[in-house]
Amino acid sequence: MSSRVAVGASALRCWRCSSDASTAAFCDDPFSQDIITEQQRRWSFVDCSYPPGTGSYPFNQQLAQTRAVCKKMKQIINDRVVISRSCAWEDVNAQPNSCINAQTPSYIKTEFCETCTTDGCNGASQYGPAALMVLLTALVAKLLAW
Repeated sequence: MSSRVAVGASALRCWRCSSDASTAAFCDDPFSQDIITEQQRRWSFVDCSYPPGTGSYPFNQQLAQTRAVCKKMKQIINDRVVISRSCAWEDVNAQPNSCINAQTPSYIKTEFCETCTTDGCNGASQYGPAALMVLLTALVAKLLAW
C-alpha cells in the first residue's frame, strides 16, 4: 500500500467514522478494530495529509501554519451520545485539545475532544498510556503493601 507524501512529511492516516452510522458500530467507545471488515477499513482508515478541497499540500501562508491531526470527539446530539473520529487541521500553535472549545449549535454538547498526530491515534481510548501507568503504579503499590 503506497501513501502520498506531503512536502517533507509522511502521510498521516486517521480513523474516520461516527458511532451513529448504521455500519460503524466499531467506532463507539471502546473502539473495536476486531469487528471491522476489510471494506470498512478501506473506507474508514484514511489519508489525512491534505486539507479538504486542495488535493495537495498547502502552499499559501494561512494553510502553511496548520498541521494535519486525527480527532476524536464525544458529543451529546439531541440527547444521544455520538463518538466521531476524523481528520482535522489545526493551527500549529494551538493548545492541546483546544477543539473542546469549538462553537456548536445549542443541541450539541461536546463532552470530550482530543487531537493527536500519529497514525490511527484517534482509535485509542481516551485513557492513554499516562493513565494506564498511574493505574499500574497504584496496583503495584497495593500489592507491595500486603
